[in-house]
Amino acid sequence: MGNGIIKSLKYLVKCINEVIYSDARECIICNGYIKEEELLCGKCSASVKICNNSLEIINDGIKIVCYSSAYYSSIIKELIIRLKYKNDFKAGEVLAKYMINTIKLQEIKFDVITYVPSTREAIKKRGYNQSEYLAKIIGNEMNKKVYRILKKTKNTKDQIGLNEEERWLNLKNSFRSIRYMQIESKTVLLIDDVVTTGATSFYCAKNLLENGAKEVLVLTAARSNI
Repeated sequence: MGNGIIKSLKYLVKCINEVIYSDARECIICNGYIKEEELLCGKCSASVKICNNSLEIINDGIKIVCYSSAYYSSIIKELIIRLKYKNDFKAGEVLAKYMINTIKLQEIKFDVITYVPSTREAIKKRGYNQSEYLAKIIGNEMNKKVYRILKKTKNTKDQIGLNEEERWLNLKNSFRSIRYMQIESKTVLLIDDVVTTGATSFYCAKNLLENGAKEVLVLTAARSNI
């Protein structure tokens, strides 16, 4: 009889908790409960270092403006690693939300969206392009078309471990445009996960400009240093 009462009480408590926390969700980083329609708890959100300043990438007489939502540290670093290497698409949703907020706060104006491409080998290994994933969430929220414009034409070394000069040389002549009509005379928002030296963003943006884009603005989830 005693065991039956205990089981009943446990069941009752479970039912009560389900009602009380029916709108609660777990933080994807620390598993803490959050009631709002969010994926991060207040503690984890507070540790994100927001980036409020744009970066000017200048090379070959061309200047490209790059916006980043946060610095590549703490929670943002963990989210990018999870999206890029662990198939954690919830982490991608959080990153995209920060990027959408940046668009709104910085009043970034653009016509269409594209993204930094990956090689076939990278897609085959990972199964997806994390920059494309972010771009599609942003495009859906901002009601803007997302186009696959760029193609990576050669396999390059991993940028990790390379100095600034090596990074620029590594990526030179690595991208080409495969479609032109969608960007002709338009302001293009180029999406990537992280900007470090700006070499990837610059060479992609340069190719877009050479193939008809009026202007190219870059938006990344994070800004990093070598």
